Amino acid sequence: MTPPGGNGASLPGRILVVDDTPFNRQLLARLLRGLGHEPVEAVDGRQALARLRDADVPPIDVILLDIVMPEMDGYQVLAELRDDPALRHLPVIVISGVDELDSVVRCLEMGAADYLPKTVDPAILKARIASSLARKRLHDAEREAVDRQAASNEVLAIMSRSAFDLQVVLDAVVRAAVRLCRADYGVAYTLDGDAYRVAASAGGTPELDAWERDHPIRPGRDSLVGRVALIGQVISVDDVLADREYQATPGQHVGGYRTLIGIPIEEDGAVSGVLALTRNEVRAFGDGERALAIGFAEQAAIGIANARLLETIERQRGQLARFLSPQVAQLVSSPEGEALLAGHRREITAMFCDLRNFTTFSESAEPEEVLGFLRRYHATVGSLVVEHEGTLEHFAGDGIMVFFNDPAFQDDHAARAARMAMAVRERFVDIGDEWRRRGHVLQVGIGIATGYATMGRIGFEGRYDYGGVGNAIILASRLSGEAAAGEILLSQRTFAAVDGQVAAEPAGERQLKGFSRPMPVFRVTAGSGGDLVVAETATAAEAS
Repeated sequence: MTPPGGNGASLPGRILVVDDTPFNRQLLARLLRGLGHEPVEAVDGRQALARLRDADVPPIDVILLDIVMPEMDGYQVLAELRDDPALRHLPVIVISGVDELDSVVRCLEMGAADYLPKTVDPAILKARIASSLARKRLHDAEREAVDRQAASNEVLAIMSRSAFDLQVVLDAVVRAAVRLCRADYGVAYTLDGDAYRVAASAGGTPELDAWERDHPIRPGRDSLVGRVALIGQVISVDDVLADREYQATPGQHVGGYRTLIGIPIEEDGAVSGVLALTRNEVRAFGDGERALAIGFAEQAAIGIANARLLETIERQRGQLARFLSPQVAQLVSSPEGEALLAGHRREITAMFCDLRNFTTFSESAEPEEVLGFLRRYHATVGSLVVEHEGTLEHFAGDGIMVFFNDPAFQDDHAARAARMAMAVRERFVDIGDEWRRRGHVLQVGIGIATGYATMGRIGFEGRYDYGGVGNAIILASRLSGEAAAGEILLSQRTFAAVDGQVAAEPAGERQLKGFSRPMPVFRVTAGSGGDLVVAETATAAEAS
């Protein structure tokens, strides 16, 4: 196809001359060459249609068609063209010795663009071909615009369905770029360390593809990709064999490419990849094709950015799960998360854990010792939060708050809290012994309460936490403050909920801060069927 745009009289076209008389074909071919066009000959209608439908030959721009021919006459050719969606747009100028009005009308009704007598005037032929070429090129430009839009829509649709699957996006981008930019081979390279490696390709032979994938490219002047990576701009090479700096590789010999264009795939101002297109003939990429390639490179950049975003989200989710709570980390990125974060009412069991003698310890110990102890303490309790599927509300120095039955439902949330508290107390025996040998007496007191609370997002823009508000949370905090060293205190509602699952006993009534009347309190002794877990008397006495 001839280049779109410009003046039809000044741009050459490929003109198919269809006539069964050799002299007529030769005469028209000579006239066409004199006008700057490229003639292609067919001896009858059947041969003409075969050439028009041959995908391996360059396309035809205009047809000069005789009417009276053996095998298949001009009327039959016009009918075939009219019924073929791929060919009906081709301008047909009928040049015939049949100078009858009925024939003229019939040809025009069947789609012919014009009708000229056999003794055609060269000036008239020149004008009619120029007019037909202009219409053809306008049609081609419109069709190309539709194809471009369709390809862009296709890539965008794939990106919307597979926004975070970088391979799917890059494959679609490269396929569309090769097709619409009329390239023979296309590759999307992405930065891997200090070199650019093939991430997606289309159009090449298996041998060429294998060679390119096995040979990453580093920034430098000796390759197209290297130049683009070096300066971050679109680079064109009209003929690699005429470029002194370009280093011909076995890949170039295998692929046979001659003309190249490379477009940077940019992310935050850095070249994170390169889109490269090649042609096996010396034929520069036009301005329209260059603009198309830039657009496809921008789509590839969006795909890479989305993939990076997914990696960041997954990494942050993993970090949240390590340092906060897997349930809350999962909640942040779930479809139901927004509704839950906005606020909801839920029965929960809250657990507070506080250290005894921590203030004295922090005043007397070196800062490095305090931080070292807190890391050990937080790691120990944090692993137990994950193990018992609690939701960690916060670490605050020596204080820890965990709640159960939110955001995920747990039928045994009170028992889970009690079992976790017992595990914390058991693990802390070894930690307490270790620090006592260093001269520091540290123990843990735990309070657990069950009740309804309003749960959701708390905080301010840029710094949100997930937590709750309710009497159960306040009560758990007060019970924790009331607990002696190594003691786990339960509210009455929690005690009722764990009956038969965790061994506990009454611990009297306590007047807790913020509550108008004394509250019945219960003390955990052991899990059902398990050995008693008893705090060391000496340690408890010291901590008191």
